[in-house]
Amino acid sequence: MKEEPKIQKIDPQEFKNILQDLGLTEDSLAEKIAVQTLAKRWVDIIGPVYANHSEPFSLKGDVLVIITVHSAYKQEILFMRKRILSYSARYLGRDVVKKIEIRIGNLTPKRQKSPSYTADKTGLEGKQELVSLAEKETDPIAKKRLLELIEFL
Repeated sequence: MKEEPKIQKIDPQEFKNILQDLGLTEDSLAEKIAVQTLAKRWVDIIGPVYANHSEPFSLKGDVLVIITVHSAYKQEILFMRKRILSYSARYLGRDVVKKIEIRIGNLTPKRQKSPSYTADKTGLEGKQELVSLAEKETDPIAKKRLLELIEFL
């Protein structure tokens, strides 16, 4: 009969030493985990349209730093401040994120996604794709605003 290998427990001090060797502290590791937790759920938090053009970047104390590619997206994400804070409290716990700072910059390459639509599609075909993207939005207020914006195209 095959014997199951025993799981070895890691001494907490040994784990701390490994983190220090990597240049990490418990706090910086916790911040990285928090940012990755939000990044994994970013589409659910702000919707697919804005998630393609932004990402949670860092957590400095109780301030979540979000990077977006354009000032227009920055403005729209600012309107979602309460929603982001609410979801952050749900996923990370209360009082982890109290403020939001939005910066304009480049997304990290692994997160940067291709546009949801292509430039060669014009007229009704391109507009239909935008409408179908807006329909995927889970927040009814954001969905309504997106559909209103698309109507003017």
